[in-house]
Amino acid sequence: MIIGVRCLTVFPCSQKRKEERNQTMECNNVTTIPKGLLQLRGSLSSMMDSLYYGPKVAELMNTSMGQYLNGHPFLALAVLVFGAMATVPIGIFLTFATVTFIGATVGLVLLEVFLLSLGGVSLLCVLSALAILAILVSLVLGACYITSYNVLNFYYSQRASKYRVTRLEPATNITVMEEDREEYEEAYGKPEV
Repeated sequence: MIIGVRCLTVFPCSQKRKEERNQTMECNNVTTIPKGLLQLRGSLSSMMDSLYYGPKVAELMNTSMGQYLNGHPFLALAVLVFGAMATVPIGIFLTFATVTFIGATVGLVLLEVFLLSLGGVSLLCVLSALAILAILVSLVLGACYITSYNVLNFYYSQRASKYRVTRLEPATNITVMEEDREEYEEAYGKPEV
């Protein structure tokens, strides 16, 4: 494995012992991970940790509702999507209620009751539709997550079964993998030179 200044390069191929001693690695399969991508992953991970372990989030997660939602991520996603989508209709309804209350102070009490009832029924209809939409969005997001997880897991399991771990670099905590020549020869026959 060679670690450069700008990027991390892993050579997944089988080599002779003589070549390993000389540290010359020549191979056709080269996987390069840019340093910027690794830094972005680290910054996103630290941001998510700061959000998850924040005092208000930790206080919420210690409640029984927080523990229940932690155990049911689909329901938590549906609640989050519903909460985000319900803020605008609730804000519009509160503005409408304030305007009708001001109108009622002028003397339109019956009109206020009628309009608030009509607004309440409208809000109930909108929130019901948003609840259904939130569940559908959660289903789509969950299906996308499960599908992409399984596709990536299948892709990398097929790719990883071709390689075996040869050593672990302690300073970088990076695993060096080389192609398992015996399994490759069993599956595809000996390569012609």
